[in-house]
Amino acid sequence: MSANYATLEAFMVASKTRDHETFIDLWDDDMEYYWSVHAKPITSKEKLRKFIRNYEAAFEQRDWTVTHWVEKGDLMLCEGIEMIYDKGRDLLIRNPFMQAIEFRNGKVAKMRDYYDGSVVVAPQRPQTEGAAA
Repeated sequence: MSANYATLEAFMVASKTRDHETFIDLWDDDMEYYWSVHAKPITSKEKLRKFIRNYEAAFEQRDWTVTHWVEKGDLMLCEGIEMIYDKGRDLLIRNPFMQAIEFRNGKVAKMRDYYDGSVVVAPQRPQTEGAAA
């Protein structure tokens, strides 16, 4: 097992156990996280903390398993399955994914997630009072 894969395993354990500080500490200070191909990247640990709070208000990640991976230097491509509970729809989702992860000095520097956005649907923002219908 490579040092980068060991970092990924620690990353997944921290995520599964909701150990947010360990999860965030495994990111490089100069980070980029593309959680969706349609969203701007998260580029700071402070923004990542906010993202995690918002994510956990709508979803509960129940499992995250890597089934295949390849590495070239500090780039890892991995595919797998995660099980996500969508709180708003009361639905357990089997979400196949692909990730491109770049490591720097033993930490995650960049991560790009690819998954079916029609299955994992971002929660709707509540309408504010007086908003047009």
